Amino acid sequence: MSSLAPAVRIERLTKSYAGDWRGRTQRALDSVTLHVARGTICALVGANGSGKSTTLKICAGLAHATSGSCEVDGRKPAVAAREGRVAYLPEETILPDFVAASEFLASLAMIGGCSRREAREAAARALAQVGLSALAERAAAQLSKGQRQRLGLAQALLRDPAVLLLDEPTSGLDVRAQVEVRSLLVAQRAAGRTVVLSSHDAPHLEELCDRFVVLERGRLVFEGDRAAVAARGGLEQIQLEASEA
Repeated sequence: MSSLAPAVRIERLTKSYAGDWRGRTQRALDSVTLHVARGTICALVGANGSGKSTTLKICAGLAHATSGSCEVDGRKPAVAAREGRVAYLPEETILPDFVAASEFLASLAMIGGCSRREAREAAARALAQVGLSALAERAAAQLSKGQRQRLGLAQALLRDPAVLLLDEPTSGLDVRAQVEVRSLLVAQRAAGRTVVLSSHDAPHLEELCDRFVVLERGRLVFEGDRAAVAARGGLEQIQLEASEA
């Protein structure tokens, strides 16, 4: 796969759901086209229901598009997920409350085909990447919300993916935990990974991300870098204008 090829390639992606009680089809995504460069952090910004989570789920192979195409690391999403090239972290991560973090991750690695030794090594690496090595023997119930979010990120990193898809990764965290998570994302970019995250918390994104995509009612209404965002008066202004259009 050429290093120049985008990590995520979305072409005219549309997702429709069955009609409501009046028989009207609900369109979650409407002909969205988006290319995400390798080794960058791209933010999907928009209100609830704008299509952010739907986009991430299609890229993760967890939902199917009605029409259009999506490739992640040069593969169909389901193939990329099966091969461990993409990892998805939902907004609400389900973690076992009474299993040690290291054992939880090692069990997942063994389910993925690793030997016991390989699984322990993979778990230790993932915990180190998110700064939880010292808490490896603690269960999720003993961790703060920020630490639980980092454990979820460690789970996503287990198979060394090229692309991370994160749904509202700082939602509900206090300021310190948000800073920690953002620092981890910068480290993943420095390691060469591509990060695509969703957020409705626009002000905290402008220094973190390289690329910004604003969605409004399933349509892509803005795409650009930091300079383009600044030229339009910031993400909040772009969202306000889109909602009033």
